[in-house]
Amino acid sequence: MQTVLRYLLMLRHIPKQPQKIDVNTLRERLAEQGVDVSVRTIQRNLVELSEVFPLTTDERNKPFGWSLLADAPLLPLVTDGGITRRQNGNGASHASRLTGERVQIELNCDMALQPELEACPLNNSQKLKMLGDKFSLQAEAELSTELLVWILSYGAQIEVVAPMSLRTEVAEHAEAMYRYYFDQ
Repeated sequence: MQTVLRYLLMLRHIPKQPQKIDVNTLRERLAEQGVDVSVRTIQRNLVELSEVFPLTTDERNKPFGWSLLADAPLLPLVTDGGITRRQNGNGASHASRLTGERVQIELNCDMALQPELEACPLNNSQKLKMLGDKFSLQAEAELSTELLVWILSYGAQIEVVAPMSLRTEVAEHAEAMYRYYFDQ
C-alpha cells in the first residue's frame, strides 16, 4: 500500500510538458509529505509509472526532467466519461449531477497549490486570481467523474464555488466519507 500511495504522490507532482521535474526535486517534495525514499527508488518508480502513464523524460541535459505528455488526459487511468448513479454511505443510490456538459467552474484553492496548478493546469482555459490568503481557479470543464475525482483528491485544499451542481456533488461525497469515519 505504501508503494501505491508513493506512486500517487509522485504523479501529483509531475507537471505536463513543457515543464518538467528532476528526481532530486521530486524526492524533496515527497520528503515534505513524509515519504523518505532514495533517488534510485524514485528513478525505478518513474520507469515503472511510464509503462502505464503517459510520462516522458527529457535526457538532453542533466538533471533529466520528467513530465506528463502535453496532451495527456487529467487522470489517465480514469476513462469513464461519467457515472450516472452511485451508492450513498447508507446504501441508497442517487442520480449524479455529472452530466458531461461543459460548464464554467470556479474553485477557491489554498496557496500551497499555486505552484502545482501553474505547472500542471487543469486545461488551457484555466485562469488563476489572487484572493488574499487563497486564490481562485476559473476554467471551462466537463462535469465528469474525472473532474470530481481530481477535486476530491485535494481534500480540504479546494472548495467548489460554482457551479452549484458540482459543489453539491462534492459535498455529498464528503458527507458520505464523513459518515464512514464518524457515524459508527
